[in-house]
Amino acid sequence: MRIVITLLALLAGVAAMAQDAFTNHGIAAPVAELRGAAALQDAAGRNIIILVPLDQSARGFLLVVDVDSGETQQCFYPEGVPLAGAFASLLSTNGKFYTGEAGYLLEFDPTTRQFTFSGKPHEESGHFVGKSIIDGPDGLIWIGTHPRSHLVSYNPTTHEFHDYGQLDPTEQYFNYLAYDDAGWFYAGIGTARMSLVAFNPATGEKRQLLPDDQRVVGSATVYRGTDGNAYGSAGSNWYRLAGGQATPIDRSEAAPAAPNGQTGYGGRTGGFPDGRTWNANLEEGWVEVSVPATNTTRRIALEYQSGGALLTSMVAGPDGKVYASSCHPMHFVVYDPANDRLTDLGPVANVGGGNFCDMATQGPFICAPSYSHGIFHLFDTTRPFNGGFGEDPNPRELARWPEDICRPRATIGHPDGRHIFMAGFAGYGRVGGGLGIYDLQTEQATLVTHEKLIPNHSTIALRVLPDGNLIGGTSTEAPGGGHPLAKEAVIYGYDWQAAKVLFQVAPVPGAGAIVNLEVDAEGKVYGLASGGQFFVFDPATRQIIHRADLSELGGPLRSGLSRQPDGRTYAVFSRAIARIEPGSFAVTVLANPPVPVTAGMAIVGGRLYFCSGASIWSYRLPAE
Repeated sequence: MRIVITLLALLAGVAAMAQDAFTNHGIAAPVAELRGAAALQDAAGRNIIILVPLDQSARGFLLVVDVDSGETQQCFYPEGVPLAGAFASLLSTNGKFYTGEAGYLLEFDPTTRQFTFSGKPHEESGHFVGKSIIDGPDGLIWIGTHPRSHLVSYNPTTHEFHDYGQLDPTEQYFNYLAYDDAGWFYAGIGTARMSLVAFNPATGEKRQLLPDDQRVVGSATVYRGTDGNAYGSAGSNWYRLAGGQATPIDRSEAAPAAPNGQTGYGGRTGGFPDGRTWNANLEEGWVEVSVPATNTTRRIALEYQSGGALLTSMVAGPDGKVYASSCHPMHFVVYDPANDRLTDLGPVANVGGGNFCDMATQGPFICAPSYSHGIFHLFDTTRPFNGGFGEDPNPRELARWPEDICRPRATIGHPDGRHIFMAGFAGYGRVGGGLGIYDLQTEQATLVTHEKLIPNHSTIALRVLPDGNLIGGTSTEAPGGGHPLAKEAVIYGYDWQAAKVLFQVAPVPGAGAIVNLEVDAEGKVYGLASGGQFFVFDPATRQIIHRADLSELGGPLRSGLSRQPDGRTYAVFSRAIARIEPGSFAVTVLANPPVPVTAGMAIVGGRLYFCSGASIWSYRLPAE
């Protein structure tokens, strides 16, 4: 069958009417996340703290806090540097501050408050992670890159990079970098097979220092010791690293780490040469400076413009409200259509910079799995939100599966009123995600590993079929540094009570992910695969009965399909809002939003709510 796409929103008159139907309800969580911090006395003698934020501002920025005057200066990144979040920074011995953003190295002069350089060390540089930016012995800045694990140097005088190539052919996370007095550099890399590599820049010689039996899931670590050697660890095994060789030692034999100006993701404390200490909390908007000698503390309010935290998921609550989750940092937010009020409820215990990756309802509850510990949370909408803290937490933790469902992507409440499910990607370095089942009556949590579902696949879409069995959609990806093994995403039926896979079908040849699933009133399964490929599956015949290319509407989004009581199914894409007609499977494009759609969706009171960056928007659905 060939799909019928009615491009109503592209017609001039209808398009104007559609734009009038959109409402911007504002930034949901007007906060930024602290990605690193460093303190120093600049060349003018001012005691300052440099904060590295992440939010959804149009341009990234550093915050420079003068702790004596209490003033905050917002210093914006150079034009053209995309935002992705810094994971590693360095206060160099040359007086400059360095950080990485989307694979760009940024050089900042704390005295002039100006960026003096920005550039990518190589084309495939995506991030600098962990403690992978260091001062070298030669006045150069040395960097390990993600995901290709290149070693590069940067010359602060000439502003030139030198790429020494890839230190590991398969591992993506170049987390640690150090050198010894003999001129050898050492890399701690992960995460699927931890890697400890020695490299001599003078000769180009490269050595893998770990035997194969130690190259397990995880990351090796390295640091420069005070004795001029480097030291490394791989799991419980410790080594002295010198001259390109690794000598096994007991951990107690390792020298202390030499002082360095590194600050990793999340660093937020430190001290000044005069003995004062400091603590930064960008999420709450303050820096505290303490004087230990007098036991006094002064709090400085941070003044800056924030673009808000990125929204990643939303759900229509059982109370007629719209709930959403942000990430980096994670805040739980609620919009009440009855009084047009958007409220930032705040963070949730044990989530930190992660997020509620998906949400569903079961009775009065919102079921929400979170990254990165694979926690299944349950929020009771009839009781006050307290962030999950204290003796009577709301939301409360039901279960956690950090290795098997580290990155949840799907959750669903069963029509039986008592069971809820979560699924997603496995932990760092692993492949194949599991399915978590929780019984609200017995409070029993059950994990089904990928080996008992579809081996080496991760379930990222879930729905319940009319017979009570589950239907899942998979992804072949392995985010977090794992090595994908499967070639093609599938949908599968699962009898969760008998713990039995009933069938599996690859609905779109070559597709790597089934992003969304929905079941219509007749039991037909609608699906959206990566690349915007639409399909309809008939569970009775186990056949794909319809396919169509919807890529012109943009990419499909998580939770981007929703069937409503009138039988129609609505879909959100990055560039369009559409409706799927039951029976004919015709797709009508209702509108092209005035902003990119980045997450969604929830339908309440005739309005379809979606996320665009940090803001919640809604669209008035047509009455017909």
